[in-house]
Amino acid sequence: KEGGRLLWVAPSGGRDRRDVETGKTPIAPFDSKTVDMFRLMGKKSKKTTHYYPMATVSYEMCPPPDFIEAGVGEKRNFRFVPVGLTVGEEITETDKAKFNEAAYQRTLDSYAELREQIFPGTAPES
Repeated sequence: KEGGRLLWVAPSGGRDRRDVETGKTPIAPFDSKTVDMFRLMGKKSKKTTHYYPMATVSYEMCPPPDFIEAGVGEKRNFRFVPVGLTVGEEITETDKAKFNEAAYQRTLDSYAELREQIFPGTAPES
């Protein structure tokens, strides 16, 4: 029997930016259409699909500029820093709005907790 598959999606586009006023790095709101599309793909699958919130703390490793710049590409500086990843409990809500809210809130909570462990005092409000 063949094993399962893991597909990771950044439902906010992976474009989190530091808040220059607070110095904290909140996660961007999820794009509900992206979340809905992956739920639809899961429903169309011939296999049972499971959804787990996953939070990563890696912003300091290769941060984008504080402001979005016009043009192609952004200058990035790679740094050797601690990073973290956490996977939460399965999301089982069937209602679309509740599912999306649970996915975002659980990811936000996990991110804040993980961020506080790695970089104390830098977690955004969850």
